[in-house]
Amino acid sequence: MVDLIGLLMSAAPTLTNPIGKIIYWMYEGIGNFGWTVVVFTIALKLVLSPLDFWQKAVTRKNNKALKRMKPELEKLKKTFGANQQVMQQKQMELYKKEGYSMLGSCLPTLITLLMFFVIFGGFNAAVKYENQMLVYNLAEVYQVEVIDAGITDVDTMDEIMLDAYNKSKVNQKWLWVENVFMADSWADVVPSVDTYVGSGLGKLNARLPENANFPVPSKYEGSVYNALLGPAIQVYNKTKFFDLKHWNGYLILPLLSVVLSLLSNKLMKGSQPEQPPQYDAQGKEVNTANSMKYMTMLMPVMIGVFAVFYSAAFSIYMFTNSLITVLFNLGYNVITGKVDKKEEEMVLRTTFKR
Repeated sequence: MVDLIGLLMSAAPTLTNPIGKIIYWMYEGIGNFGWTVVVFTIALKLVLSPLDFWQKAVTRKNNKALKRMKPELEKLKKTFGANQQVMQQKQMELYKKEGYSMLGSCLPTLITLLMFFVIFGGFNAAVKYENQMLVYNLAEVYQVEVIDAGITDVDTMDEIMLDAYNKSKVNQKWLWVENVFMADSWADVVPSVDTYVGSGLGKLNARLPENANFPVPSKYEGSVYNALLGPAIQVYNKTKFFDLKHWNGYLILPLLSVVLSLLSNKLMKGSQPEQPPQYDAQGKEVNTANSMKYMTMLMPVMIGVFAVFYSAAFSIYMFTNSLITVLFNLGYNVITGKVDKKEEEMVLRTTFKR
């Protein structure tokens, strides 16, 4: 039977996503996935801190340049408003003269979105891998302790599989969240077979052991997955929606993540990239305020959706990341506020002397 186990485990999945591999490497050292995410997020923020400072510096420089250019831009509109091609050429010359970067005005938002999806992909890969390894390990237990041991009593089988699941459950729990690999919401603690193999919003898109052709009790209707995790599902999952005691979490992380994201946006309001005036073919100014407002609200909405439907592990990342960002923005605003005040005082003193 050792050969059968070897055959089973030889088909086990591998983790190939670079971010997922880093997260899982840290997890193997720390032992609890939730705290691994906290450590990973802090480490990532430290590594990316030069990029954060650069983004802030570029945005600050652009906003100051735009403030200086506003009178000149108004003059260009009055002078060349009827000739869009010439006006755009003159605008570009002015941008170059004042050191205004069009790319720098949108780059911070693009980088933020890119990083969000790259990190999400890494977490998705790590969470999927952990769930698959749990199933593969339980399949090995079933082979050795049930099939090889000649156990035929269904209750005894269930006790063996529940005990095996409970041993793995220690590393799943994080504070109030029962299973950090599932959402901090009304989600089941143990993923159902539909959640496990399904694709789409909140699904794991994982695969079952290819070589696990076990005889399973009739009550599990031939489902290997339910034979392995059915006992745990019966104990830990809710039987009705408002069975709050068996919810995986209480929506705390999603709520905190959204609130912190909104707070971060508010703190960044004075230091967000400002756009120069845009004009249509008739020379009329295009209102870009609404589009900027929608872009500002995009991240909190995305964070809320991902936190409610995807793993609590990713929610921990978003919460920790938002918390660090808020603290960073608070410190940055205090420092730049003092710098701006000194610059204004110097300008006033210089003007007064003249």
